[in-house]
Amino acid sequence: MNKISLKATNNPGKQSQLLFISYYFPPLHVNATVRIKNFYEGFMENGFQVFVITGKFPAQSPRDMTLQILVSNIIFIPLIGIRILFLDPFLNHHTLPLNWKRKSIITHLLTVRNRIPFNIILGDGGLFYALRAYLKGLKWIKQHKITHIFTTYSPMADHFVAFLLKCSYPHLHWIADFRDLPLDIKIPSRWNRPIFQIFFRKMITKANEIITVSEGLATELRCFHSNLNIYSGCISDVRMHFQENRTETFNLNYTGSIYPDSQELYPLIKVIMELIEEGKMDIMDLKWKYCGIHSVTYKEWLAPYFREEQMEINPLFSLNDSKRRQREAGINLLLTWSTDIQQGILTTKLFEYLEAGRPILVWTNGKLEQEMGEILAHCQEGGYFQIGKEKEMKAWILVQYIQWKMPVHDTFKLQELQEKYGKKSRNELIKKVSDKTPTRKNT
Repeated sequence: MNKISLKATNNPGKQSQLLFISYYFPPLHVNATVRIKNFYEGFMENGFQVFVITGKFPAQSPRDMTLQILVSNIIFIPLIGIRILFLDPFLNHHTLPLNWKRKSIITHLLTVRNRIPFNIILGDGGLFYALRAYLKGLKWIKQHKITHIFTTYSPMADHFVAFLLKCSYPHLHWIADFRDLPLDIKIPSRWNRPIFQIFFRKMITKANEIITVSEGLATELRCFHSNLNIYSGCISDVRMHFQENRTETFNLNYTGSIYPDSQELYPLIKVIMELIEEGKMDIMDLKWKYCGIHSVTYKEWLAPYFREEQMEINPLFSLNDSKRRQREAGINLLLTWSTDIQQGILTTKLFEYLEAGRPILVWTNGKLEQEMGEILAHCQEGGYFQIGKEKEMKAWILVQYIQWKMPVHDTFKLQELQEKYGKKSRNELIKKVSDKTPTRKNT
């Protein structure tokens, strides 16, 4: 087994031990991997010796070796579940095709599967994974005098394992991360609400600290826990600050997943077509670029309006290749949504865009949120739009297009972003939530 590549910053004699339970773990190529990698590196840089429990995914599962972490203490739990046994042989990228998800019977089954307690029994990981992880956790806690646990949702199985371990060893300091809200909070169910309220509250109140991505998510989670901390994302402290030479085409770039029921591209297509028809934008300058697992859907959105030569649609790229495409963008596109319950949707992709240093256009299907506006204000003017603001979006895009046509254009400044979202800020948060060293008498 390879040795850990990151060195702890604290005195080894005072090194604390942390159990890092994460169903997904680098180099597995899923949306959560970058955030998980950032937490792992943050704990290492805060002086922890980290022991990892994760899922053993099939060999054909997508992996991005640029995200590889060399770990000496790791165990892979064999996965037995509906997705692994019956679906993965037919799936790309460990997810159902969008046209399958639109079928009513599959939508209903997925909804049930994603509710407590079924997301622990039948969801990703499932009971087999949870019980195996729990037994291995018990052994490692006793053997290595582990004092801290970190888990991240989703899946819920990871939090459930930490809950069981906390019940067995009450001294443990449990840090629970929420990248998203459980479905039972986002879309409450009348028949399942009492079960969720009792089960989730009992489980999550065992955690000592809760971390989540935004104030929008924190508002909902405060109904169940008082110690909420915000970690939105991390941008690199070391980035080449160089002037970008003008690319051959004005690239409208989108990287990542698509959620057709919540996102929409047509308002952007409409204003681009208007600029072309008014002679303010040359269609030959334009290139729509996409890389991700939903390339077919993205192309379907564009095909009625643009020819093949105006599109460059690709499947999933490595993180490094995606970042290169983001740096070459005239505009990086972010499609999001906001409802009365679902607010504060800040994805890892946003922080990749920020690090790229190119203009970001955020189109939200819903109301504008203060958090998103404040983040964008650190690096650019405007760029955040909703329904009814198409005229303003059109003017903003035209400004970016005119600037792109200049021989040399500058990336926006990253200093403020690095101070707020750099590794130093991440490490300070991890120190804050993990600073208490529990007694070990129960181990």
